[in-house]
Amino acid sequence: MQTEMNFEELIRHQAESVFGSKVKAHVWLARPRDEFGGLTGLEYARDEAGYNKAKNLLERIDQGYAC
Repeated sequence: MQTEMNFEELIRHQAESVFGSKVKAHVWLARPRDEFGGLTGLEYARDEAGYNKAKNLLERIDQGYAC
């Protein structure tokens, strides 16, 4: 049985870890971003490529390299 990855759930978890709260993570994920072509983080992270880009941006934020 093959398990399909739920990229939206993975990016939610990553954002919650970075921001330390579900509310802050939701705000970040729900706001359209230039980095995502005007899409929200959740919209952008619906496939593997979008998830990876959103994850990388969150990692940069976590390390203090992006706002």
